[in-house]
Amino acid sequence: VENRGFEVFYQPIFSVNENRIVSAEALIRLKDQSIGYVSPEEFIPIAEKNGMIMDIGEFVFESVCRFLHEENLKQYGIRFVEINLSVVQCMQDNLVERLSEIMERYQILSEQINLEITETAAIHTTEVLEENINKLHEKGICFSLDDYGSGYSNTDYLFRFPFHMVKIDKLILWEACKNEKAMIALKNTIQMIKELGLQVVVEGVETAENVHYLTQQHCDFLQGYYYSKPVPESALIEILHQMSA
Repeated sequence: VENRGFEVFYQPIFSVNENRIVSAEALIRLKDQSIGYVSPEEFIPIAEKNGMIMDIGEFVFESVCRFLHEENLKQYGIRFVEINLSVVQCMQDNLVERLSEIMERYQILSEQINLEITETAAIHTTEVLEENINKLHEKGICFSLDDYGSGYSNTDYLFRFPFHMVKIDKLILWEACKNEKAMIALKNTIQMIKELGLQVVVEGVETAENVHYLTQQHCDFLQGYYYSKPVPESALIEILHQMSA
């Protein structure tokens, strides 16, 4: 944090209905001078334990707002950017005020931000978490339930919180490609989410076969290496330039 070793990468999100990239997920990356890149799976749990996740989370949020403002991503068709909120962030009494202040500073509209809550965060249901989500939702910010299927997959989360979309974990898709029972589970999960009036994002899309199947299942958005790996700001702009050319 002190040496500014963090960087935000972006993974494009493809709209099936519009047949183009309309969004991107912001993903934190850490590059150490001596050992190279360190996986978020390693440093995020440490940061959550020692409290520095607040600094990291705010860095990501401000980086996204600055990027949206400076590059005017709307001109490339990017309607919103998805940003993960950690369990610790969700529990902060001043979360709404801090995020609102950053958005105002960079003149970011609420519809340009989509906040992702993981199942792990959702199970830590507290009055503070629910109040934060409801206040941000009232301001016009949309929410996604992230990594659905990787944990408890409790449908109670879908009823309790004002989620706009559900992101199905990549491991579910990958298992469905190998296992007929998993394929049935994936198909019915997508159908259930759609019938609840929520949009479906599937992560881990890597092949044309994945795209064809998920399109047939009427998924709304697809995300994965088939479209692009997570890339730095400049590379995302290049992808968007090529798309509009």
